Amino acid sequence: MDRIMHKRDTFELPRKTSYVYPIDSKLPLATDIRRYLKKEFAFCTQYEKGIIKDDDPEFLHQYRVTLRRIRAILTLHHSLFEPTQVEQLNLAIKNLMQLTNLQRDLDVYLMQMEHYFSLIEHKHHLGLARFFDDLQHQRQKTYKKNKHWLKSDEYKAAHGEIAFQLKHLLAVDNQTTSSNITSINRLLTQLSKKVLKLTAAISTETEDNQLHALRIKCKKLRYGLELYASVSDQLTLSITAKTMKSMQSKLGDFNDSAVQIDFLNHYLEQYKKAGRRAKVINLLLHKMREQHANNKQQLIIEIIQFSQTTAKT
Repeated sequence: MDRIMHKRDTFELPRKTSYVYPIDSKLPLATDIRRYLKKEFAFCTQYEKGIIKDDDPEFLHQYRVTLRRIRAILTLHHSLFEPTQVEQLNLAIKNLMQLTNLQRDLDVYLMQMEHYFSLIEHKHHLGLARFFDDLQHQRQKTYKKNKHWLKSDEYKAAHGEIAFQLKHLLAVDNQTTSSNITSINRLLTQLSKKVLKLTAAISTETEDNQLHALRIKCKKLRYGLELYASVSDQLTLSITAKTMKSMQSKLGDFNDSAVQIDFLNHYLEQYKKAGRRAKVINLLLHKMREQHANNKQQLIIEIIQFSQTTAKT
């Protein structure tokens, strides 16, 4: 008999009310950013119990989003800190995230199950059901592996090392001459110029990897703009966090579909071309490639429009 799930049996998803950073300190910007990164990393640990319990895939998603935000903010402010430490921290956090990549990918595929079924004629649904049975099985194996990892001494050591590095992140010596606002404006302006340069290079001939590079820059700029929203009226940027969030979301959806196509291609290699499962995956791939190509052209049109509009301001 299934156990009845009570509210007390579930963990509440930790949520931040705001990512805005209060710029009211007279301390050097590097000191405040170090404190921010330490606080965010500590907050990230609140998702671990929910990932282990596995009631809601959002725990893993938000855990990864928080780590990505830490990496993005650290990279944005890399000029404030000792370069070797920044490089080591970024790599350590990236390695911490990579172990959960497959589980998150599988969660996304399984959440899109209904969409996949809607793309394929009913007569092929049995083969598609077997595909999702495989994904469910693979997801369970991956979850158990990650659960063991999160509870291990190895994970605690890796986590503790990152916390230690954040605590002892050294600022470089050239940050005392500029005000916080001046430093923030310089950092965000440099990044916005890179974003605008990438958008200006977008055309109907643009390759997927160029859109991927733009997505990464947009994400970093969005996080920076959100972080400093409280002083946005003192900055010289014409780009808003809302605009970057929208563009990042669209670029992210496009990148996700590319990843899914690669995954299906890899999956197809495991089965004979004449099998029922292989046939339905081929059909699904055909539909997804069509959608991917159409979405790419629409995305490019929107990016070109953004680039032209921004160039006039």
